[in-house]
Amino acid sequence: MGTNPNSVALIGDIATDLGFKSVRPFLGLGEVERQPKVSSASFFLFDYAANFDTTRAQIKSIRESDDILVRFAPLICFVETPSKAIILECVDVGFDDILTLPWSVDKIRKRLSKQIDVKHTFFETNSYFGPDRRRFNENYDQHKYNTPSPGSGYRRYGFVRNSFSGVQIMSEKVVGKPPKRHGITSKAGVQHRVNIG
Repeated sequence: MGTNPNSVALIGDIATDLGFKSVRPFLGLGEVERQPKVSSASFFLFDYAANFDTTRAQIKSIRESDDILVRFAPLICFVETPSKAIILECVDVGFDDILTLPWSVDKIRKRLSKQIDVKHTFFETNSYFGPDRRRFNENYDQHKYNTPSPGSGYRRYGFVRNSFSGVQIMSEKVVGKPPKRHGITSKAGVQHRVNIG
């Protein structure tokens, strides 16, 4: 995804070189949710573009999907000319990883492999769903974030994207007032396993 056709084509070529079974353009959330799952893992690959508001809206729709395979899918951003401001902007919207030049197939394969068969932690608030962003905040105060302000709270998910059995929610914990969205596990704590492919 992105607005620069050359970068989008390059990312598509890299994905093909990495062995992705299918490389498709993002045509909206409805289209993604209707597509047959043809591979063992789905990734969303983005090109950082000047029109980052479009990217922000796409990510928001992906992370709000009712389809667990889409919602928990890895979001990867390719950035040609990184700056601290660009990296922080990418972190703020919830990318799982940010790849900077040089983009070699071996480097990308190694980074993408960290998204599968590894435990991850996502946080959900009323306005965010994705990886923990706090470590990038210069004013991060662990005690402050572990104690939500009155009337607010967050949900923390521990999960594994497994290339064979799908997305497995290992843990779900609510701190403070639960966010607006409903949790993934049932009230009895049953884990849900959903196939990625």
